[in-house]
Amino acid sequence: MSEKRKTETGSTKSKDAFQAEFEALPLDEKFSRLFKMEAVTIGETINYIVDNSSKVFDKAVDAMNEFGRKAQADCAEKKADLFSETIHQSIYA
Repeated sequence: MSEKRKTETGSTKSKDAFQAEFEALPLDEKFSRLFKMEAVTIGETINYIVDNSSKVFDKAVDAMNEFGRKAQADCAEKKADLFSETIHQSIYA
């Protein structure tokens, strides 16, 4: 039997055991466990959103920094060209 098949079989058995255990619980305990699972799910969802929001913010900051670097390089290049042209005109004027 392959490793994947063993994992699937073990997973199915644990799922069946979990389901049988859950079915045997009284209704109020079922609700209690469901609410706990929902609370965990909401917490994980919030963490996921916060993590991805910070990644988006980081990418936006990186894009703005790159834009600033390009603008600064263009400005420096134009300033150098203007300076060179001014020097050239003053020498040959």
